[in-house]
Amino acid sequence: MKRALLAAALALACSASRAADFTKDAIGTTGSNFLITDQGARGIAMGGAYSAVTNDAYSMYWNPAGLSRVPRTDASFEYTKSYEDISYQSAYVAQRINETGVLGLGWRYQDYGLVTNTDISGNTLGQFRPRDYVGEIGWGQSVFDLSDSEVDVTMGGTMRWIHSDYLLHSDGYSGDLGILSRFYTGPYTYDVSAVAQNMGIGQNFDQKRDTLPFRARLGGAMFVTHELLVSVEAIIPINNVVTGALGVEYTLQIDRNMKLAMRAGFNSLNIESLNVESAASCGLGLTVGNFTADYAFTPMGVLGDQIHHFSISFNLPNKASRRYRER
Repeated sequence: MKRALLAAALALACSASRAADFTKDAIGTTGSNFLITDQGARGIAMGGAYSAVTNDAYSMYWNPAGLSRVPRTDASFEYTKSYEDISYQSAYVAQRINETGVLGLGWRYQDYGLVTNTDISGNTLGQFRPRDYVGEIGWGQSVFDLSDSEVDVTMGGTMRWIHSDYLLHSDGYSGDLGILSRFYTGPYTYDVSAVAQNMGIGQNFDQKRDTLPFRARLGGAMFVTHELLVSVEAIIPINNVVTGALGVEYTLQIDRNMKLAMRAGFNSLNIESLNVESAASCGLGLTVGNFTADYAFTPMGVLGDQIHHFSISFNLPNKASRRYRER
């Protein structure tokens, strides 16, 4: 079954390819690149090696199959001030509907600050504020027919409406498909994931629609000890070469209702353009009762900026599905 899941993910990736895709020659050939701005401070702190780890409302971005791991209700919010005047916010909520399914809703907003508008001769025509909007709906489903005492299999999908408000306006539509399996064989519990992201209809600002920034993700995660989680990920983007990511998370149980998580990550995406410093990330997470506050720090290398990511989550763990409690 693992071979079948991997083959399906690779076939899906190959079906979107063209001669120059998945190489450096494809850099700058896709539009709507705000779709690949990572969401949620926990996943960002772990370097983006997160599609096999995700288990909350942010699963709609990382891997919609992870929605099925929400026990009851999860609501998450993020604010990030990026470099220059760019900022973005997001709000996600996931609600368990029945024994096997979880519904998710999300909203993202990216603001680029005030930009001077000039004509072809360089004359100033005033200012405008470019913005991007993303509305999302997702579903995560436990697949009991493929699950047994040694493996849990979940699948999920996300559909998006995307809108950009520049001097011109344009809409587009995209979707993700994901698979997530947890294996209980051997001395360690581990997870394997496969995700296809950003498939659909790109935006059209003039006479031709842009290509969406399709990506395939293959991930794995394992609890080395009860406190230590290690994850790895291969990211295969249509507009660049394959990149790799590594994440670690160590959790301390401070009190019965309080725990502290320390995280670090490495992602090879920007090493060549922004130097090796930009590949590192780190962060913290504090959970008190049903509330969690997460922070991530990502340096921008030669750009000289550092980005601080903040997100908060409210999770109701009660009334989980019977299978979730048994696990």
